[in-house]
Amino acid sequence: INTERLIQTEATWGRPRCQWPEGPGRFDTDPCMLGSKGFTSGRHYWEVEANGRFWAVGVARESVQRKGRVLFKPNTEIWGLQKYDELCVALTAPSHTSVPLLNGEIGVYLDYEVGQVSFYAVSSRQRIFTFPASFSGERVFPYFCVLLSTIKLSPKG
Repeated sequence: INTERLIQTEATWGRPRCQWPEGPGRFDTDPCMLGSKGFTSGRHYWEVEANGRFWAVGVARESVQRKGRVLFKPNTEIWGLQKYDELCVALTAPSHTSVPLLNGEIGVYLDYEVGQVSFYAVSSRQRIFTFPASFSGERVFPYFCVLLSTIKLSPKG
């Protein structure tokens, strides 16, 4: 995977508000962005170094709402992990599922045909959470959201 084709290799959001580049993957009011390369088949893996107070990483449908506030619709539009202060959760429905607190490198593994999105703590090689997913043939993209944090992308394979 070519880093430049997915997204900028680093994103920081804080005060003053940063200016992310315009593009179809950019959300208009929230500090979130989709990668520029989407997938409709295959297995894909990338690592994200996420540090700071609030961040979210994962996979989102191409049709995810990008205008107005992000309304997380777990298991249908976004499959991801989110950290806010000292809480880290998998964005599951109907309520979020607590996962071990993460900072640092997170591996994201998408298996489109099987219908799974898995997250790993890279340093320990421990699986943190796996979402069952039904993509219904729709293109999905890497998903990133960052507030008062830094995310660095490191695609593998």
